[in-house]
Amino acid sequence: MVRWTSLAAGALVALTACQPREPKQEAPAAGQAPAPSAADAAPPPRAPTPPCPAQPARHLLLLSVDSLRADTSFNGYSRETTPRLARLAAESSQYSHAYALSSYTSMSLAGLMAGRYPSELDRDGRTTSSFGPDNVFLAELLQAAGFRTYGAHAHVWFLGATGIRQGFDDWRLVPRTTLNPARSGSVSDEALTDLLLEQLRAHHARPQPERFFAWAHYMDPHYAYARHEEHRFATSELGPSRSPLSPPLSALGQARRDLYDGELGWVDAQLGRVLDYVDAQPWGKDTLIVVTADHGEAFGEHPGYFEHGYYLYDVTVRVPLLLRIPGVAPRRLSVRRSHLDLARTLAELLGVTPAPSMRGESLVPELCGAQAPERELLIDLPYTDQTPRRRALIHRGQKLIVSETEPRPLLYDLEADPAEQQDLSLSHPELLQRLRQRWERLNAAYPDFPAPRRQRGY
Repeated sequence: MVRWTSLAAGALVALTACQPREPKQEAPAAGQAPAPSAADAAPPPRAPTPPCPAQPARHLLLLSVDSLRADTSFNGYSRETTPRLARLAAESSQYSHAYALSSYTSMSLAGLMAGRYPSELDRDGRTTSSFGPDNVFLAELLQAAGFRTYGAHAHVWFLGATGIRQGFDDWRLVPRTTLNPARSGSVSDEALTDLLLEQLRAHHARPQPERFFAWAHYMDPHYAYARHEEHRFATSELGPSRSPLSPPLSALGQARRDLYDGELGWVDAQLGRVLDYVDAQPWGKDTLIVVTADHGEAFGEHPGYFEHGYYLYDVTVRVPLLLRIPGVAPRRLSVRRSHLDLARTLAELLGVTPAPSMRGESLVPELCGAQAPERELLIDLPYTDQTPRRRALIHRGQKLIVSETEPRPLLYDLEADPAEQQDLSLSHPELLQRLRQRWERLNAAYPDFPAPRRQRGY
């Protein structure tokens, strides 16, 4: 449903980004020496800088993986769980410190697609939220610009009238999708890959195939974890895993991590089928490929905390982010960046004007080689029928987590303590106060949509 017909004409004005812009230089005050004249100060003429990318990507393929942590085998993990994604990372711009907007699927993906914080979005207040039609999602934007849009999924949340399918021409789910495929004795990502490849083949069999946006969300690394004998990672054979995000795991945590690593090997093979197919097509070279996750996964790094949701520790909000951009050289960026920037960035890389509601800043300049300055990040877990409201601020490597149900925030130094094992809120009161002031400013700038508060009083 298109509510703003001027999108296709590219007449939208971008909303001010979430970080303040640098003020313009003021004229010299009375009594100051005037600035040098243009003739005195002008450098020798230079050839114009070619645009980057030279032309917009023609297509967009977004592959999101449920529960995929940031500590992959191409980003500091000791086990080679994802060799095909490692090949893609070598061909891509890779953010080693990318952050999802939340730690729960519905909130994270809706925020990514809207380019907004999930608590801002019109929603019904449930954990498996339904989002209202007034939210503007990326698929709607691209559909209005002439793209044909495809969704292929295997997550039960995508079955209902959740609003996330707004703007999709062809929306399909794997048959017999269940809440926990592994617990039901089945896995879904092989069938999901078949479904996505079917959509891509059908699109290019059309008489005059237009530009496309295709999104598939891979489900199998989600708990409960299935065993894949062809992707076996056993501590008894390999020793315990090592990760910069984790202290040594308990026996239970390591046993779960072993199964999870097998799931990563499995989903990596399925993603490889898609990537190899795209690379073999004549249109593959014109396709922007993005791989990321809705959230990470916990294995007991914090007492009693497994799986995801509820909290905002880095194990569940740091995620991989790979962008293989036609005409742009691979680059590894270590600055912290948020999914808040993705909708605006992808629109720009496709030559489409972002919707006015999309926040964040375009990553295109730094993807093309410009300096990448550090920026503040806000991570947002809205209140729902199962979780209280939590928001986290990351500022210069220091992280403050504030919950509406806990009297004292949590404070971590991510540079010295990336596994978040030492809460500094009591030992560093001045730092706590400074970060709390920054948190209050950002928190006030992005108020909640007044979703109903249900059941538990959160």
